[in-house]
Amino acid sequence: MPHSYRFPLYPELSADNTIISLTVHVERLRCYAYALFWTMIALAIVVTKLFVVDMLAAGPDPNLPIEKQGCGPFNRESIGFGQPFDYDTQNHLSEIFGFPNICTNWDYSPAREITAMFFPFFEYVFAVYLTLDLCNTNLSFQRGELPKWFWTWSKFAYVISLLLTIWFRMIFVIVAYEDPKGHTAGFLGLQVGLVMIALQNFLYIVLTGQSYPSINLSAEKAALIGKTYIVLLLLISSVKIWASAYIVMHGVAPAFYLRTDFILDKVNGWWVDKVWMLLNAVIPFFIALFRSRDETPVQIELTCPKPLYRSEGGETAPIL
Repeated sequence: MPHSYRFPLYPELSADNTIISLTVHVERLRCYAYALFWTMIALAIVVTKLFVVDMLAAGPDPNLPIEKQGCGPFNRESIGFGQPFDYDTQNHLSEIFGFPNICTNWDYSPAREITAMFFPFFEYVFAVYLTLDLCNTNLSFQRGELPKWFWTWSKFAYVISLLLTIWFRMIFVIVAYEDPKGHTAGFLGLQVGLVMIALQNFLYIVLTGQSYPSINLSAEKAALIGKTYIVLLLLISSVKIWASAYIVMHGVAPAFYLRTDFILDKVNGWWVDKVWMLLNAVIPFFIALFRSRDETPVQIELTCPKPLYRSEGGETAPIL
């Protein structure tokens, strides 16, 4: 027996059909997610510049007992316990990676806590994008546009990439200067997840023969650009993932990462990191932007069966 309600208190507002309809552009949602990601990074940079740099340069509070001055970020044998250090050149990750990667911007309080508060905006939007992208893939599969093996792969890729994206939050839980291996593991998971997402999108474009009239891109050209992009992404991601896994296992970067080039006097790891960021966090925004212009939006409808209403006397009856 369904739960019954009193007759509508406001019958003049009641509707015959109670349906909530939502129209969602899935790729546009991915644009929002990447925009939020870069907004998070900008916030971390600002907070670090305003509060963290001077705090680290000043060193621990001299009023603290001597046994506490070597705590937190100042617990460093390489520089000296309780000694101040320069954020740009002496941060903890530079000792491991050979260069300060993007995570350095939220490694120290209060940047870590403030950035962690903003992170869910990116995390939840990206999780919703992954979920709706899976739904869109299912609809394409039901229309006969995709083979069964791809739908099976999509379900597997969705679960893994969603978990790895959510677990990226561990970079805020496991402090870089206390456990660099665990801290890097959260970033390593995101790298693997982004590769799976890129493969998912590439295969979907090729298998469905996507074209983009708004930018005069035929299906053949789109497939060619997609193949070029995915090859470059897989090459740089394989190096990045291997180096990150090495750091997780050994606590230091591989020797290749620490070698210096003869052009800008930068370590190889710096170049790998910048190319990886370009292919995984910059170009995907524009790919999603261009795809959103020609995509067919997903239509979501929410409804509920009409309930039974009861009168003051207790009788129940549906409202016709």
